[in-house]
Amino acid sequence: MLAFAGQIFFDFSGYSTCAIGAALCLGFELKDNFRFPYGAVGISDFWRRWHISISTFLRDYLYIPLGGNRTGPARATRNLVIVMFLGGLWPGAAWMFVVWGLLHGLCLAVEHALRNLYKNIQWTMTFGGQLLLPALTYITVCFTWVFFRVADFPTAARLVRAMVGLLPGGDAILMTREILQIGVVTAGLLVAH
Repeated sequence: MLAFAGQIFFDFSGYSTCAIGAALCLGFELKDNFRFPYGAVGISDFWRRWHISISTFLRDYLYIPLGGNRTGPARATRNLVIVMFLGGLWPGAAWMFVVWGLLHGLCLAVEHALRNLYKNIQWTMTFGGQLLLPALTYITVCFTWVFFRVADFPTAARLVRAMVGLLPGGDAILMTREILQIGVVTAGLLVAH
């Protein structure tokens, strides 16, 4: 999933950068579409940095018309889950994308509840907190990428089991050389972020 996290970022960010460059050649200025999303602190921050054109569309044309967060915490949570469910349909009408969207909606709901519950926690402003929170965000996003990437639930279950070390019989998905390559590229990606 680390490899896919890099691949999807490089693909999406790459074609966005190409479009921005082509537009500049024609005299048009387009806004950034990716702002170091893997350096995000929390899922809401991730969505402010990841595929900004889609995030803005979801906010402006779905979340706000549903009432946004002006309708109270319970309805705001419901609105987040609905918007991310519908956002999961953006890449295609498949159950795996729906699950991916719902997972992001649930992560956003949990994050908002925790922020309301623990408003001014001092450790989040420490150096350790500033390293831990983006790492947790990255791990969460990588976990949700499982459902974006795979074609069916049995494959997703096998990959999730492998990610947490519960693959039966010691089946290896990748060879050591491939793991090292992924580690080097992922480390470079995270340092840049």
